[in-house]
Amino acid sequence: MADEPPADRAAPDEEPEAIATASAPLFWAQVLGNVGLFLAVIPISRALGPEGRGTVAFITVTAIVAATVSRLGVTDATTVFAAERPLRRPTLLANVMVSVTCAAVAAAVVVCGALLLAPSLRPAGIGDAELAVLGLAMLASGLADAGYMFVLGCSRFRLHAVVTITAGWLYAGTIGLVSATAGLTVLRATVIWVAFQAIKATVLLAASVRAEGLRRPDARLLIESVTFGARAWIGTLSTAFNERVDQILVALLASEAVLGIYATAVNGFEILVYLAGATATAILPLAARVDPAHRAEQVLRAFRSVAMLTLLGILVAIAAGPPLIPRVFGRAFEASTEPFLWLLPGAVGFVALAIFSNALVAASSPGRSSAGPFVSLALGVILDLLLIPPLGATGAAVAASAALLVGGTVSLVLFRLHSTFALRAVVRPQRGDLALLRALARPFSRPRARGG
Repeated sequence: MADEPPADRAAPDEEPEAIATASAPLFWAQVLGNVGLFLAVIPISRALGPEGRGTVAFITVTAIVAATVSRLGVTDATTVFAAERPLRRPTLLANVMVSVTCAAVAAAVVVCGALLLAPSLRPAGIGDAELAVLGLAMLASGLADAGYMFVLGCSRFRLHAVVTITAGWLYAGTIGLVSATAGLTVLRATVIWVAFQAIKATVLLAASVRAEGLRRPDARLLIESVTFGARAWIGTLSTAFNERVDQILVALLASEAVLGIYATAVNGFEILVYLAGATATAILPLAARVDPAHRAEQVLRAFRSVAMLTLLGILVAIAAGPPLIPRVFGRAFEASTEPFLWLLPGAVGFVALAIFSNALVAASSPGRSSAGPFVSLALGVILDLLLIPPLGATGAAVAASAALLVGGTVSLVLFRLHSTFALRAVVRPQRGDLALLRALARPFSRPRARGG
C-alpha cells in the first residue's frame, strides 16, 4: 500500500534461527494438542466401531474440505498481508471474518442441500440430523481456520499454541466424559467436534480483536486479498484435498467401515508430519518479511532439519506401529496396520510439499506454490479411483504416498527455479541445521520475530 511503509525486514543475523524458534512452539502445540485429539479417537473408535468411526470421519472431513473450497484463498492472503502490512490488520480481520462467514454459509447450503435432495448420495450413516451438524461444522471450521491464519500473520505463535493444546485436551476430556456417562453416538461425537471448533474460533477471533482492533470491512482490500489468494487457493485447496479427499472417496467407493480402517491409519501417520506442518506454518509469515537474498538459505535449512527428523520418525513407526495400532484402537482395527505402513514413505514427500509450497507463497509467488499440491491432488485422485476398488484402504494409502512424493518433488523444483541454489544444498547438512533441534529443546522461548 502506498500509504503504509513496508514491514521491517528481518536482520540477516536473526534469520538462521527465526523459523526454528517459531516452529518449535507450533510443533509442540501440534504434538500436545493432537495427543488430545488422538485420545479422543480411541473411545470413538471403540464405541462406534469401523463403520461409526467412518461416519464421524466423513462429516468432519467433508466440513473441512467444503469450508476450504469456499474461502477462495482469502485466509492465505490474510496471513501474508497481516505480516507485511501491520497497520491494515484491523481491516484485514474484519474482511476475513465477514468473507469466511458468507462463504461457509453458502457452502453449507450447497452441500447439505444437495445431500438432502438426493439421499442416495449420502453414506448410510448420514441422516437429517447429521446433515444439520455438517452445515454447522462448515461454519465453525471456517471461522476457526480464519482465526488461526490471522494470528499466524501477526506472529502470535504462543496464542496459536495455547489454543491448540487446550482445545485438544478439553475435546478429549469431553469425549471421554460423554462416553463414560451418556454413551457415544455418531451424532453426539460430531456435535462435540463442532462445539470445539466454535470455541476455538471464538477465542482466536476475540483475542485478535482485543490485540489489533476492528475496523469496517474494505471492499478494495478484500478484492486484493481474493486476487492474491485465488492463486494460492488452488494450492491450499489441493493440499486440503490431498489430506482429506481420499477419505471421502474411500467412503464412496468402498464403505464407511473401510473408511474407519483407513482413517485410523491416517491418524497414526499424521504424527510423523506434525513438525513439517508446524515449520511450513511458521515459514509463511516469517519468510514473507525476511530479505529475499536470505530466504532460500533459511527455507533449505528448515527443510533439511525436518526431513532428517522425519526419516528417523519413519524408522520408529515401522517398528512400533504394527503392534500398537490393534492394541490401542482394538482388534477390529488390526487391518489398519497395512495401510499405515504404506503411508509412511509419503511423509518425506509431505515435508517437501508443505515447506516449499508455503515458501513460494511467502515469496509472493502464489501461482507456483499451487503447482505441487495440484499435481499431488490430480495424481492422488487418479490412483484412488484405480486402487481403492480392488485394494480398499491399502489402495488409498499407496495412492497417497505416491501423490505426496511426486507433489513434493514438483514443489522443490519450482522453489529452486524461483530461488536458484545448488541441488546439493537440499541434502548437505550444515552447522545451522541444528538450530531447529535447539529450538525444539526450548520451545517456548520468545521468538525474535516481531509480534510473537
